[in-house]
Amino acid sequence: MIIAFIMAKIESTKSRTILEQVRGLEEVEEAYLIYGAYDLLIKCVFKTPEAMSSFVVNELRKVDGVKDTITNVCATCD
Repeated sequence: MIIAFIMAKIESTKSRTILEQVRGLEEVEEAYLIYGAYDLLIKCVFKTPEAMSSFVVNELRKVDGVKDTITNVCATCD
């Protein structure tokens, strides 16, 4: 199991819509609008590194209004 915290820069005028879309994605356990360098914090769980990569490239980055992402992978899962 891979736990990742993904941060995204998003279009501010679409923030609530983007948040709801992201929360609806299967791999997403939690998602929050945040203040700082990034606008959205997303907690996801994946079975494989390939699944994580596929999610970021093929699902998250294709959400309308998502401009940039950074993926932080947990070193421990307990």
